[in-house]
Parts: sequence; structure tokens; C-alpha cells
Amino acid sequence: MYSRTGCAKRALLRLSARWFTEGGNGSRVIKPVIGDIPQPKEPIHLVSPASAEPLIKYSRQFLEKGHSKSDIFVAPDFVSDEEHTMLVKNCEKKLKRLASHYEMGHFDKRIHNYRECSVSAWLPQKRAVAGRVAEAMGRPVDPDPVDLPDRAANGKSSGWSTVGKYDGQIRFILDRVWGLFPSEFAWLPPHILDLHQDGEILPHVDNPDYSGFVVGGLCLVGPCVSTFKHVEDPDVRVDVLLKPKSLYFMTNKIRYQFTHEITVDADQRSWNGEPVPRSRRISLMFRDAKEPALGWKSLVAA
Repeated sequence: MYSRTGCAKRALLRLSARWFTEGGNGSRVIKPVIGDIPQPKEPIHLVSPASAEPLIKYSRQFLEKGHSKSDIFVAPDFVSDEEHTMLVKNCEKKLKRLASHYEMGHFDKRIHNYRECSVSAWLPQKRAVAGRVAEAMGRPVDPDPVDLPDRAANGKSSGWSTVGKYDGQIRFILDRVWGLFPSEFAWLPPHILDLHQDGEILPHVDNPDYSGFVVGGLCLVGPCVSTFKHVEDPDVRVDVLLKPKSLYFMTNKIRYQFTHEITVDADQRSWNGEPVPRSRRISLMFRDAKEPALGWKSLVAA
């Protein structure tokens, strides 16, 4: 959670007042306006397992300035080999139907050579904005087919036409992700991002209008090095080796005070002196929804 002390307040005001130029490539990142930055009631506190230690590198400046290691969460082998295979297969099916071609540029010019789509069928109502609105209205959350198995014991359809063959199993896996966070969070539909082996994500800070406190991804297919740099001091940085089957989240100060990127630069695509091969990568992305200033109930039409 962002501190309300005067020092932190001034830092955020500086962050929102100017442009940041990354490296020498002339790219610019517009900082979120201080009033727009979502703030959780309590700091998000996720602790990476010990197995993640070799996969995260904090710069000396990051540690000296007192930033929290827990603002980056990495869980290697979050899914099994079998779950990984099933997720890749179903992500590719969705992409083939909804985003068959790679795009060379994004509207904000931050990502190149990619394709993407959202999958609302993988989000249970109890985890979605609709669930929070129902609770705010004092109404029970409707029974949701996402909590049912894909197939009945006799091998026939469970009877829900909206449930695909593997959707129930996928929701069960994704519920482990959402279960890491407070139950009052409202989640946006999972987002599939397929980055070509020649694709890249340039340094940027997410627009706070489109999501809330956290963003993360379940890493599939290929490895990459993701870099996070403070918007006012690029030497304050974290580098993370994201392997297939791993889960990561960026929270608290790293969410909006650090840029994040996945580069094609060979110098940054290395780990412990060994090159990380350029390869296609699918990330199943998770973002929470930003609660309206007047609460979830305000979304209900009068």
C-alpha cells in the first residue's frame, strides 16, 4: 500500500508530474495521476517460496532504498506438466478463434509482434465484478456452472452448454491463483497474451484506469527475462527469470512506480551469464478490477 507520509506523497506527485525517458530509445511513459492510482485497504503481502530465490535479482539500489522484496511474487512450477499442456492447448484454441494473426503494434506502441484475447468463460461469477455487485446489493451470488465438473461421471456433458470440454478444469487451476488474494477482490476476465519469439514489450507503466492493485501472469511455452525499473531511477530494478509453469505478480509500489518490460536485447536476455533463448511465450494474465469511488453498488442502473 502506498504510504500516506509526506515523503511518499511528494514522491508520487513527482511521479505524476513528469515524463520518463527509458534508456536512449526515446520512448516515453505517462505516469498515472496520483488520484487515479488504486490503493488497497491493506498492503498486498505475497511471499515467494524459497525455490524462487535463484530466479529473482534485486539491484543494490533497490535494497538500499528499502523497497520490499514481496512486491514481486514468483512461484515456480505453479502448475504441473499435465496442467501446462492442457492450458497451452486451450489457449491456442482460443487464440485461433479470436486472434488468429500476430499484430505488429499495439495502440499504445508498447508491445510488438503479439496476439491477445480475453476469456470470460474462465472467470467464475463469484470472482468477478458481478459477484461483488450482487454482494453489495445484499443478494446471493447466482450458482455458476464454472464450479461444476466438465463431464458427469457417465462421461456425458454436465448439461451446461456454456462449459467447454476443459473449462471446468481450467477454472479449478485459475481458482488457485485468485485464492492467493482477499476474497473481496473482483477480477477481470483472464487475458491470453501470445508474444512471438521476435516480439517484445517495451518499458511502460500500466494505465490505472483499466485495472486495480495487482497484475500477474501464468507463464506458458517459453522462458523470458522480465525487468522492472523505478520510474525515477532505473538503477532501482528487479530482474526476474520467468520459466514455463511459473506464476508471477507485481503488487504495491512496483505496480505503478516501476516500469516493466520483456526485451529482445541480448544483454538483458541472459541469466547468470547464460543466454535465454528467444522463444514464443504465452502468458495467461490476471488483473483485478478497480472498485468505483462510490462502491460496487454504484454500477447498478437506477
